Amino acid sequence: MTPFLKLVPIVLLLTGCAAQVPKTDYAPVTGALYSEFSQDSADEGFYTPFVAGALAQQSQEFADSATHYLKALEADPENDLIANRAFFQLLYAGRMDEAAKVAVAISEGGETALQDDLVSILYVLEAFKREDWQTVRARLETVQMSGFGGMLTPLLVGWTHTAEQDFRQAEDALSSMAVDQRLKPIADEHKAYMLDHLRQFDSAQQQYLRLADAAQPQSLQPFVAYAYMLARSGRKDEARTFMGKQAERFSNNRFLLREGRLIAAGMPPTQDSAEPIGAVGGMFYRLASEFTRSQSPQAATIYLRVASYLTPEVADIYFMLGNLMDEMGNSEAAAKVYQAVPATSGLRLAADERRINALRRAGRVAEAEDALRTALRDNPRQPIYMTALADILRERGDFPEAILHYTRAIELYKAAGRADWFSYFARGVSYEQSKDWPKAEADFLAALEISPSEPSVLNYLGYSWIDRGMRVEEAKGLIEKAVDQRPEDGFIVDSLGWVNYLTGDYEEAVRLLEKAVRIEPDDVTINHHLGDAYWRVGRFIEARFQWQHAIDSEPEPEELAQLMDKLDMGLREES
Repeated sequence: MTPFLKLVPIVLLLTGCAAQVPKTDYAPVTGALYSEFSQDSADEGFYTPFVAGALAQQSQEFADSATHYLKALEADPENDLIANRAFFQLLYAGRMDEAAKVAVAISEGGETALQDDLVSILYVLEAFKREDWQTVRARLETVQMSGFGGMLTPLLVGWTHTAEQDFRQAEDALSSMAVDQRLKPIADEHKAYMLDHLRQFDSAQQQYLRLADAAQPQSLQPFVAYAYMLARSGRKDEARTFMGKQAERFSNNRFLLREGRLIAAGMPPTQDSAEPIGAVGGMFYRLASEFTRSQSPQAATIYLRVASYLTPEVADIYFMLGNLMDEMGNSEAAAKVYQAVPATSGLRLAADERRINALRRAGRVAEAEDALRTALRDNPRQPIYMTALADILRERGDFPEAILHYTRAIELYKAAGRADWFSYFARGVSYEQSKDWPKAEADFLAALEISPSEPSVLNYLGYSWIDRGMRVEEAKGLIEKAVDQRPEDGFIVDSLGWVNYLTGDYEEAVRLLEKAVRIEPDDVTINHHLGDAYWRVGRFIEARFQWQHAIDSEPEPEELAQLMDKLDMGLREES
């Protein structure tokens, strides 16, 4: 979707609207339940689902929370507080049709109706999506919106008139934005889309080219819309040439290259901005993009959900939303979001990969494995699926089958004229864990030949050499190179500390291993190593403390036996 090149003017207007999102949806509620309501004063049919909804809300279980709040609302239909909470949980869960119905119920609740910009926006958009243009205008007259809602109002009114073939009225609606220098570029952009929609192609072309000629265009979407207009009117060569020049102008911008390929192939772009719903949906996506950049994931999530309500066919929405869900620690929700990418989208393969990774992060490994095996049955020559399945098998300790799938992936990459360092590296790890060091070493070296500076490979190969007493100085150099690239990776710092320990520089080993423990305080091996280093420099009490901490972290049986012996007898000279 369109990257925002410059959105400061809009963001300056949005603080009122956006600030309500975390306040409304994430306010701690469970601590106040018994002071806010009591079972004596509320019907049990209301109280039980309300408590369940509040608890689910605290755990970010949006769908469950929404279901419980809706049940509470059935018991107390006039309760604005529950309606508001149900609305936001439905929004977060992506149950947009239901959220729109609740927004309508709230907004038409009479004089006591809650005034909330997001509720009002969805109240208006419910009619906009149905293309009931008169109702859109009528609803806009009954609600009071500030922030983004206030800015959105003239655009919505303008598009209703455009849909009714009345450009004069549409232009009048945009006039309030045109006089504000912060909003004028947005008005100019939508004026081009409206003229395009009305098939006033000469006027639309002039407007598009004015936008394209700007030294710092607000957005790249008008470029795509102009090229698509050219292609639709039979000027495909001009469209292709224009997109090629713009892609070159913006350093082969991925968005422009992707959209240019779609248009050249005779397909529509990702977002058709010359249609009312597409144009408004794009505004919500772009706003969400800006909130993502400004580290406001909750607000970005809300606006992405609204974008998906208007334009559910746009795959980019689900990619960004899935990333946000993952960043907020809700990988299970992320997996559901990635699954919503339309099957016809060119991004479906990447979405499947992200969904499977999200399932694994959510602990649903069996489901991820089933999804991969199904995907491989449908697409048996996809190396991405091969490596993802092999990763699961390797992590489970099923090294022979993991090696088989990595090998197939490597062969598929070779057949396509590509080389993938990770497939060699992961297969090397599988060989090393299978005690087949010669094949493991060959794969690690092959991975480094493809990607000479990859820290993971440098560290693993260097550590493996050191652990076997091989090529010590060369191994130390590899690990130092890895540490230079990832100085805050506790496992790589541990490797360098252990190299210094094995080469007799115990003071430097202590320094590095202490840093590694600060970064990864609960790793068995790192604590074990630091205990050994402490013992060598005469810090015996601290050594035993580290060994005990390693024992408490549940090591494997073989390492547990070593630790118990050291805790009892200390570090023997031959250890």
